[in-house]
Amino acid sequence: MTRKEFILALCRAFEADNNDIFIRGQKNGWLEYEDELYSDDPVTRKNIARIIHMYLLKELYIPDLYDIQKAEVLRDLYDCRTCANHVAQVYLRGIMDARDLAASGGFIWFDLDGIDESSVIDEYLRRAVSVVGSL
Repeated sequence: MTRKEFILALCRAFEADNNDIFIRGQKNGWLEYEDELYSDDPVTRKNIARIIHMYLLKELYIPDLYDIQKAEVLRDLYDCRTCANHVAQVYLRGIMDARDLAASGGFIWFDLDGIDESSVIDEYLRRAVSVVGSL
């Protein structure tokens, strides 16, 4: 799924208007210029986390969880310091899952630059809508 396809799917999931989405999303603070510039690139997990988190924060006015310490189980949480809060917010809310890379367990990894299948991304959006509905 490309960034543009993901952003349009997000709008559909929340029944939001998608006209001039890049302009409005940037103006409202939940999209960045790079989302438009690289709109045909595959959407990475860190970009999914950022876009969902900022959409919840800026469009739906859902405040951040204050304590993100439990997300520090993710070994790569701070590999992208700019992404850390976005990742922590969607992980702790149960919107996106981590991956356990050790066969015996215990090496929990978010996989910031990973690419998920469209069906998995659709599940993230379903969870995001469910989280909003439960608040």
